[in-house]
Amino acid sequence: MIFDVFTSILPMSMIMLGCCSNVVTLELIIKESSSHAVLVTFFQFLTVAIIAFFVNVIWKVKYGIIPIPIGFRERKIPMTTYFLMVSIFFILSVLNNKALDYDIPVPFHMIFRSSSLLSTIFIGSIFYKKSYSKQQVISLFMVTLGIIFATFNSMPDSKKDISFGQESNVFKFSIGILMLTTAMFLSSILGLIQESTYRLYGKDRHYETIFYSHLLSLPFFLFLKDDIIQHILINNQSQLLELPFGLGEYPSLWVYLIINVITQYVCIQGVFILTGKTSTLTCTLVISIRKFISIIISVIYFKNDLTFLLFISTCLVFIGTFMYSTAPKIEKKSPTPVQLPKNTKKDKIKTK
Repeated sequence: MIFDVFTSILPMSMIMLGCCSNVVTLELIIKESSSHAVLVTFFQFLTVAIIAFFVNVIWKVKYGIIPIPIGFRERKIPMTTYFLMVSIFFILSVLNNKALDYDIPVPFHMIFRSSSLLSTIFIGSIFYKKSYSKQQVISLFMVTLGIIFATFNSMPDSKKDISFGQESNVFKFSIGILMLTTAMFLSSILGLIQESTYRLYGKDRHYETIFYSHLLSLPFFLFLKDDIIQHILINNQSQLLELPFGLGEYPSLWVYLIINVITQYVCIQGVFILTGKTSTLTCTLVISIRKFISIIISVIYFKNDLTFLLFISTCLVFIGTFMYSTAPKIEKKSPTPVQLPKNTKKDKIKTK
């Protein structure tokens, strides 16, 4: 009993500390340089792939103390499935981070990314012919209303300045919204693919999925190498930050980036472990609370505006998501089996 409680508390702590710290360091990076999206994404993928490598190889101890890798663990999911998942995962990850370069406030970014319920229901009803209960439809309406409120609240106020620069800010914000919307639909498609994949091969393959989805994404960054090199140079020239305990001074953007990628891995691992240990409802509730805490931290620590309209939209999105998770699933009625009429000739035949 105590062990079960511990195994649930551990991933919850990883999500709360890892994910919240990840958001804080991301905002610190954005405050100094708002165009770091590609570099942050690259180092997140690289770090996760390196750490996951040690979990996915088979080690053999030689000479009594030296562990040597002798091969990879048996892979159950086909490589073709991974290539499909990786392509979608890479594009949506870059879009989500790149949207921050287009005047998208961090609180609004977190709210919008929490609204994947919209695209999931849309894709499920159109392409998978799924039916949804009344409670799920109401939750969809709440999330939609919350996103509309948050969007209008976060838009640049073009009435304050009708100059070309201000109008271009509105256009820039619209591009960011388009990126987030595209990423939201890609995330739902990826979720449906993962759902069918885990149904075929088992949910215990999360360590395998984390490794291959990040490792196979790395070659895609060759198309963005110029952007990555440029921002590495910006990191090198950033203001020095003195670390505690006499660890020395280092460029602040590198310090924030290292903490960001490590906490990203802790966050991802926490979500996967919690998904395997608890119900979907518990996992959704924990993640929703984590996102709400992240928004509060963003508002208080980084002095982002939390207007009444943004607060209402936040509540609508999170409550709507929670309602959707708790809604009873509609079970398809199986066709009534055809019954043969009684007292037929077959009934009268008796075997000797």
